[in-house]
Amino acid sequence: MKKLLYIIIIIFLGQTTWAQQSNSAYFMESLPQAKWMNPAIQNECRLHIGGAIIPLTGQLFVPVQLNYGNNGFSMADLIQSDNDKLILPGYKGYDQEEFLSTLREVNYITNNIHLNWLTVGYMYKDWFFGLDINDKIDSRFSFNKDLVRLGLEGNGGSFLDETAHLGDLGLTTSAYTEFAITTSKIINKKLTLGITAKVLFGRANVWTETSVIDIHTSSQENYPIDINADILVHTSQPLVEITEMYYDYEKDSMVIEKKELDPQINRNIINSKNLGFGFDLGATYKINKEIELYASVTDLGYIKWTDNTQTFAIKGKYLWEGEDFQPALDEDNNIVDDSKEDTKDEIIKIFEPSLNKKSYISYITPKAYLGGTYRFNEKIKTGLLLRSSFFQNTWHPSLTLSGNFRLAKSFETVVSYSMINNSYINVGVGFVAKAGPFQFFMMTDNLTGMIWPQYGRNFNFRMGINLRFMCKKDGPATLIGH
Repeated sequence: MKKLLYIIIIIFLGQTTWAQQSNSAYFMESLPQAKWMNPAIQNECRLHIGGAIIPLTGQLFVPVQLNYGNNGFSMADLIQSDNDKLILPGYKGYDQEEFLSTLREVNYITNNIHLNWLTVGYMYKDWFFGLDINDKIDSRFSFNKDLVRLGLEGNGGSFLDETAHLGDLGLTTSAYTEFAITTSKIINKKLTLGITAKVLFGRANVWTETSVIDIHTSSQENYPIDINADILVHTSQPLVEITEMYYDYEKDSMVIEKKELDPQINRNIINSKNLGFGFDLGATYKINKEIELYASVTDLGYIKWTDNTQTFAIKGKYLWEGEDFQPALDEDNNIVDDSKEDTKDEIIKIFEPSLNKKSYISYITPKAYLGGTYRFNEKIKTGLLLRSSFFQNTWHPSLTLSGNFRLAKSFETVVSYSMINNSYINVGVGFVAKAGPFQFFMMTDNLTGMIWPQYGRNFNFRMGINLRFMCKKDGPATLIGH
């Protein structure tokens, strides 16, 4: 068992660390929202209610989760300093190589906003039933290190006789409403299983499905350039419909004909034209009184976009063999201008974008969790959590170590340390406080990033309030047995 655990940790740490989330909340079984990461985690209370639509409490403490992640650079890397003077990129004294050294081969800047409108849960004997309504916006912008290097150096220098791979450039954003029903059951004293079924209503989407841009510059005479591009971007949104797109060679401009749409309220909140489905799976297994294991996969699902869809495509190859303009310059400068114009028209014809309005399917980002806790006593436990997201055919993992402390029946706190986004200075804190039926929670995986934001690559924050009734006085059932 120990050997298997070591192998799993080595595999996770050997990959690129990318993530942004609230890992600190995973082992807080007293928090109803823990079921969002593992549907098998049951709460200590028979009934709980929360969400932004709950009168007074939901408006005072809006249950929201905010995330930002950057796996490449921090603001201190981008904006350099010299003798207390800030130096921006492109200005004298800016160290380009120092900035380039902070970038990954593929860099991701991610933003997530999750708003919980309603969460309801009820325990009946060994069964748990829950309903959640959430609005989610998940956004990711990616770019290649070669793109930045090309912008700083041009296509000479290190790119001479080499290919600049500018692909992986794109924006992927999904905004959707999620209706989720969770069911979990205590199978026996050791094992609990859970599943969440989701119906998704898409509100807006931008998906860069394909992004390949390769530029090769040869050192041969006249420096010929070979360009290869394959770009495919899908969109669905309720604001503007693009009716036609083409290049006007006479006016030498790109023409985009469009019309504004009337975003109806039912189209924005529950748009059945953009329908999707998803599910989560989870399990907890109690080895003994001290050790408990957790495993779950979440956000396995898709959305089929059919409302006001546009797909933009650019695909082609072009070899510019270079020209020696010196003889032409000796005779007539117009020859040079005509040659440039012909070359431009030829390139535009090859790479002219196309537009179609077919429906398409995009997938939400699946996540996998594997962890365990060791309980010292009824007040203290430690946890280890491996978490990974899957996109662009690659797993992007993170690692979190946590300590949970139940200082009193009405107060629980967590302290965590995470390796996220190639950053190793992420210290998180969180607490859950209770007063009668009210439960208030607040947590972050990176308190240090809030204190020193110029060095932070990850920021997340989660807060909210729940109403809980018919609670067990001796703590969560999943912690001490059933």
